[in-house]
Amino acid sequence: MARYHYLASLSVPVICAVIASPCAAQTVSVSYAVPLDEEIKETIAETLPEITEAQSALHARRQARQAQKLVKDALNSYGYYDPVLTTSVDDIDGRPAPLLSVDPGRLFTVDRAQIRYLGESPREDDLKAVEDELPVKTGQPAIPAQIIDAERVIASKLRRLGYAFSEIRDRDVIGDRDVATISVRYNVMGGERIRFGRAVYPDNIRTKSDYLDRLNPTQPGELFDPEQIGLYNSRLSETRLFNSSSARLSEEPVEIAPNGDAVHDIILSLSERPRNTLALGGNYGTDEGFGVTAELTRRNLTRRGDMLVANLKLAQRESGIDLTWRRPNELGYGKGLVFSAAVLDEETDAYDQQLARAGIGYEVIKGPEFSYNFGVTGQVIRETDSLQTQDFQTISTYGSAKIDKSDSLLDPRKGWRAEGRIAPTYAFGGDSGGLPYVRAVGQIRGYLPLDEKTRYVAAGRLRIGTLLGAESTDVPADSRFYAGGGGSVRGYEFQAIGPVNANNDPIGGRSLMDGSAEFRWRYSDKIGVVGFVDAGNISDEQYPAFDNIKVGAGIGARYMTPAGPIRFDFAIPLNPDDDDEPVQVYISIGQAF
Repeated sequence: MARYHYLASLSVPVICAVIASPCAAQTVSVSYAVPLDEEIKETIAETLPEITEAQSALHARRQARQAQKLVKDALNSYGYYDPVLTTSVDDIDGRPAPLLSVDPGRLFTVDRAQIRYLGESPREDDLKAVEDELPVKTGQPAIPAQIIDAERVIASKLRRLGYAFSEIRDRDVIGDRDVATISVRYNVMGGERIRFGRAVYPDNIRTKSDYLDRLNPTQPGELFDPEQIGLYNSRLSETRLFNSSSARLSEEPVEIAPNGDAVHDIILSLSERPRNTLALGGNYGTDEGFGVTAELTRRNLTRRGDMLVANLKLAQRESGIDLTWRRPNELGYGKGLVFSAAVLDEETDAYDQQLARAGIGYEVIKGPEFSYNFGVTGQVIRETDSLQTQDFQTISTYGSAKIDKSDSLLDPRKGWRAEGRIAPTYAFGGDSGGLPYVRAVGQIRGYLPLDEKTRYVAAGRLRIGTLLGAESTDVPADSRFYAGGGGSVRGYEFQAIGPVNANNDPIGGRSLMDGSAEFRWRYSDKIGVVGFVDAGNISDEQYPAFDNIKVGAGIGARYMTPAGPIRFDFAIPLNPDDDDEPVQVYISIGQAF
């Protein structure tokens, strides 16, 4: 009986294509001594390099031998380890041509696959669990990729069973040409079964350990699970408190459990980010004028992962300060509180308004793709329009939800997003003296790549809103709906779409419908070009109307930065009213949607 080591043959072959001259488009001719599966023949055809026309019989034989080695590797990858490949040279139209005859031989199968544990073996029931998942079984074709991948399966299963320090040392592979079989033995260092101990934090960080404990998905005494360690690392990263962070097991056990398992603590390495960040931004629109913003972020204000953000805005239409104090994980992981306050002064064509606002919300983040929140907000408002000045006090409850299946927060190229918000409100003051109403709005956005490199993207959005329970003139102006401008229908001035009063000033409406379609072309890594069409309407009816829809269109440029694209848009109204300007220009940061 002839036995051979097939260790070299069991590495997945990497086929290197030979670059032929531009005029070459032919390969070595291959004939098959026996029928062969079409998939294998296709693989062989793709393996064969392009060749130039042979200049001599010796040249043709070299080409055939080169193809012979590549074809052998291809057959090995399917389990044919003992093929007979015969090279020859034929004379075709007076020119030498390389030929290759292929006899794949017998398909090798697995005779035996076993695991040998070096040092301490896993427990009996764990041994069986690993063997049951072993993908290499007696009698199946001996495919190299599957035999190699079994090492990953063994290591993964052992770690999921608690053997955190298990590792694959090597494998022994022996082939028997007489019976066309392969025997495989995996040499594995199993090690001790591990249980989690306590989390150990660095001494030189500000963040309190009781906050970090909320992020820890493990419990002392639990069996080691690599997914839990991965989840812990992910949660640490999500806090954005650290420049670098990692959670790992201690190298040595801290104790031995009564059942003999080793207990290892979780050691955290943490490097905190600077506590303060200042960001500056700006925007310009022919409809809204210039605006600048300054945002100061104070991290870890109370040393429990909280974040205080102060946003100062100075613009022709709106000025003021907005404060948000976010306390994530306050009520458990993913469950936080949000406190907000603002003092704003708005001067628009529809109204002038001064307001003070305060609120508290409960925020639940289920992951990067889904979140929801609800809470209560109170406002004190003084507003002036062309007819009168009114004072309002409002108290609102709200609930909102967001789904984000896109691939990027700042520059999405595929996927979709959906969000909705509903806010039951009671307004005191004004002409009505006081009344309840409900404001609801929902939006969906989608991004469809048109090529594999996502340089061409079709993007679209649709937004619908409604005001229930009150006439638009009975509620504060900022509770009504408006359309027109850089964040709505480009080509029209800010708030210019919809009902107007006797002085031709916009007064807002009870319902909203607007949408956009964009074609985005990433010309280079830094430069992008956009063509777009926007449309929308504001109605004083309770539900969105489809009459008198305003449409705008234009082109834009994008300059990509680490903070997102800088946006330059030029738009014209396609069905303007007499007072609409012929062109609008918008400059801002981030995609339009």
